[in-house]
Amino acid sequence: MRTRVNRHSCGAAGLASVEDMNPYDENRPPRPTPPPTDGPPPAAPGPGAVPAGAPQGPAGRSEQVGPYPPPAPSGQYVPPGATAPPPRRRGPRPVPPGVPYHLVLADEKRRIWRGIAALALLVGGMFLFSIVLTLLAAVIDTLLGRDSLLTGGTELTPVAMGLNLIALALLLPWSMLIQRWLYGVRAASLHSVRSLFRPEVFGRAFLLIFPVWAVYMTAFTAFTPVEEVSWRVADLLAMFVVILVVVPLQSAGEEYGLRGLAFRVAASWGRGPRAALVVGVVVSSLLFMVIHFAADPWLNVYYFTFGVTLALITWRTGGLETAVVIHAVNNTIAFLTVVLLRSDPAAWIDRSVGVGSALMLVPCALLIAVTAVVWWRTRESGPALTPAGPHGTGPHQEQEAR
Repeated sequence: MRTRVNRHSCGAAGLASVEDMNPYDENRPPRPTPPPTDGPPPAAPGPGAVPAGAPQGPAGRSEQVGPYPPPAPSGQYVPPGATAPPPRRRGPRPVPPGVPYHLVLADEKRRIWRGIAALALLVGGMFLFSIVLTLLAAVIDTLLGRDSLLTGGTELTPVAMGLNLIALALLLPWSMLIQRWLYGVRAASLHSVRSLFRPEVFGRAFLLIFPVWAVYMTAFTAFTPVEEVSWRVADLLAMFVVILVVVPLQSAGEEYGLRGLAFRVAASWGRGPRAALVVGVVVSSLLFMVIHFAADPWLNVYYFTFGVTLALITWRTGGLETAVVIHAVNNTIAFLTVVLLRSDPAAWIDRSVGVGSALMLVPCALLIAVTAVVWWRTRESGPALTPAGPHGTGPHQEQEAR
């Protein structure tokens, strides 16, 4: 018996009657074809997807409205009604706002062993750079036929001088790398509380420091006997270039390593602002004294005073610019004086017992006086602080020494 189909029926009942018919019945009507659609078929929704028509927030982000949770980052599954975890932070750790220069690395955890590792890497890198470049200088001097001090001779050649100074200059990028690697803080923050090198502070310090140090070094040299030796003209010219170009970089490298990284690392060990300042100043200054390997007590007093005063200046001014100026001007004028007077270059590196005298108290007094002036000029503003915005940007809270 054949089943009759009501061809005028519509809706689900009519379709159901077609589906129930015998597929081999030759009177069976054809299966209805769905209307064509433009474009590819819609993709299946993935985990955490928001159903069509869900309310959208700013910038196309869905909001938690009704049963629709916001999409999770990186395709993570978020159960209905749960909140997606915050996205993982990438990049350097933000510089803390409103803190002085030496407290940038400080937080609730002192991380003493991490600080010891940072100082060990700093000093170890200095020795490694010095050994490698000293060997390179010895090879070059041997090829040039020079009787270099590095090979047991008597000459301090421009090559030996220049490469040994470059080894110390490499402490600048090395210190930034250590800070970024061990503490996650951006390398540029080592310049100052503004995370940049401030040319206005550098220029102002140079205009004030250079004439004072020129007068001091001239008077100090007048009371210091020197022995004149013979120099090659080519060596004099080469030394002159090395001193003007490389000595400022060597001075900056020591400042970024000692008054920058070491000062911050040691200060992070202290509990409270005052304890942090004392620990940072003392540890960085002792380290600065030790790496000069001076056996003379007067020289050690001078090196320790040099470190203490420049650390305090860095704290008050909020950066390394002024300390770099003092260090660079001091070393450059001292080396130029030796070259201009044609004194024995081997005396430059002599730090044995008896080399120093009570006369070294004169530069110590000058350094203390400069520090007192900087402190007095910042008596109302206090030490410069990091800006209030994230990553060292935003409204400035810095109060620089004028």
